[in-house]
Amino acid sequence: LLPWAMGCQFVSLNFTRNKYMLLNDGRFRVGGSTGYVLKPEYLCTNKPGVDIDDSLNCCNPKKITVRVLSGSCLPKSLDKKSSFSSYNPFVRVTLYDGSPATLLPSPSYNTHVVKGNGLNPVWLDKEAAIFSCLNPSVGMILFSVYDHSHETKTDLFIGASAIPVSCLREGYRCVSLYDSNNSRSGPMKFASLFVRISIE
Repeated sequence: LLPWAMGCQFVSLNFTRNKYMLLNDGRFRVGGSTGYVLKPEYLCTNKPGVDIDDSLNCCNPKKITVRVLSGSCLPKSLDKKSSFSSYNPFVRVTLYDGSPATLLPSPSYNTHVVKGNGLNPVWLDKEAAIFSCLNPSVGMILFSVYDHSHETKTDLFIGASAIPVSCLREGYRCVSLYDSNNSRSGPMKFASLFVRISIE
């Protein structure tokens, strides 16, 4: 996200199925997937003496709290070998800030694993994901759902959704999930997460 934060018009991407493609897809879903997104406000200002470095080091960060409540119609991972075994989903929420001052690796939060209920899991975590976003006009929140295998101790990808921080709305929200090809077809058509978001 740093190239977009610095005002680059064209950024090359390696078209592989990974989190960076999901973030790019979420970034450009803002304009109805037309491929056009306005520059951040600090790049469009005409005020003399405004330094990009000062704008990126935001002195008033936004505090974002995300609580994952439940999931609906979560399909099995495409990487799962056996179609008869149960699956154990958990959600990873990650903030990608787009600011040079952001910690590396990006801050993330994992829910607990719900054992044997992938269709409609419920997370009753008292804790929530709390992030401090330094650059809200470029920042992205990535919701990733994985199937945790207790036998092999691996996490298989189920679906994900990337949402710009500028598009987040407070309250109870439904987050539609996308597969690794960034599509909502087949078993992913109705997959979603139910979350509660607060922004300060």
